[in-house]
This record gives sequence, C-alpha cells and structure tokens, in this order.
Amino acid sequence: MNESLLIKATFLFIVFWGIGITMLWFRPRIEILWKAVATVILLLYIWFFFDEISVGYQSFTAGWYGFMINFLKEMLSLVFVNLFFIWPLALVLIFYKADAIGAERLLKFLCVLTLVLWVVFIVYFFFSKGVDDFLFKNFKEMIPNAK
Repeated sequence: MNESLLIKATFLFIVFWGIGITMLWFRPRIEILWKAVATVILLLYIWFFFDEISVGYQSFTAGWYGFMINFLKEMLSLVFVNLFFIWPLALVLIFYKADAIGAERLLKFLCVLTLVLWVVFIVYFFFSKGVDDFLFKNFKEMIPNAK
C-alpha cells in the first residue's frame, strides 16, 4: 500500500465521515449529547489531520478521476489486509452469537467477501496492465469531465 495515497485518502474518509455525522443529526431518538460528542470527535480528527486533509483536497481537485480510482484500489487492498483481523474476531462473534441465523449470515458474508476479493486480486495480479489501461484510459474517456 502506498503511504502517500493513504494520506491523501484521509480527505475522502473525512468527507464520508462528515456526511455520516450530518445524517446522524437528522436521526431521531438519539440523545443530542451523543450527537454532539460524535461531532466533536470528527472536529478533533479534522484538527489533528488537517495537513493530510488539505493535501488530499489538493490532490482531489488536481485530478478527481485518478484520485478516485486509486482510492478504490487502495480501499480494496485495505479491506483485503484487514481480513486478517476481521476473520478471527468474526469467528469469535459467530461462536458467541445467540441468533443462529445471524451467525450463519455473518459467516456466509465473510466467506463470499473473501472469495470475491481473492478473485479480484488474482485477476488484477495476472492482468494488471489491461485493468489499469481500461480504468485509466478507456473508462476515463466514457466519463465526462474526467481529468
């Protein structure tokens, strides 16, 4: 994983987080105290990572299409790597889950997710040049105003 891309991706994480906080404020039956605490936590992260967020914003405005494609590729890698942590935790949760249907659904979801990610990474490993050519040239031409 590219560290500079992860730093630039902080901008998108904060944007998604901000959208989530905005939606939280419209959610009924949650105490206003916890909405305020969640908002303060977001503001603390924005303050702490302000330099990384501004670098990400500059990169996004310079070329949003390449930024988004690289972000999605990076997110796939992050999910794939984090499965090393998710699987053991999920197996413990499945064991202790009182609802058998929920436990089975979680297990099915993780199995399918893992298999899909393995297929995506195997295809990308063998056909990376073709996939990159499609994403950065052919697909880019189909999208208006892609820089």
